Amino acid sequence: MGEVRVLGIDLTGSEKRATGLALLDALKGGYEAHTLRLILDEEIISYAFRVKPDIVSIDSPLSLPEDPDKIYRECELTLKRRGIGVYWCLLPSMKALTMRGIRLARRLRTAGLQVIESYPGAAQDILGIPRKKKGKDLLARALVDYGIRGNLSVSHDELDAITAAIVGHLYLRGEYEALGCLIIPRK
Repeated sequence: MGEVRVLGIDLTGSEKRATGLALLDALKGGYEAHTLRLILDEEIISYAFRVKPDIVSIDSPLSLPEDPDKIYRECELTLKRRGIGVYWCLLPSMKALTMRGIRLARRLRTAGLQVIESYPGAAQDILGIPRKKKGKDLLARALVDYGIRGNLSVSHDELDAITAAIVGHLYLRGEYEALGCLIIPRK
């Protein structure tokens, strides 16, 4: 696969807080990452159209539970059973994020962009990359070791957006596992 451009988004639950974005250009010999933070959905959508990614990978639940009486999806239950920490998509603290993610993904897809759901925490566990709770500097160093080039002295949201973008690239390469609509790296 030649050059690929992936947009990773570490979405927040509200347009009152900045969302981390990472544009990842997968080149021979590594990845070049450019990060930024945007607040409004319109800004995120406008940026996505401007950079023309091959795929958009969003760190947010992009669907509701299969069983309307539950607050979790089967993909989340599967991760939990595998020992990967996860929040149920309809926990009170997650509901706004889930609904925003669904709306944003719908708008991007309607405009013709390919969109997947990713979960950087799970991806980091699978790829052996420390999560941000272990320390932002440790996460940044691990991303450099993974082959990421660029300024990684950024927010933890932007580092998670880079991980979301890595998942998007692995998806395009066929190196993924689909747990329903959630995409994770294949071990």
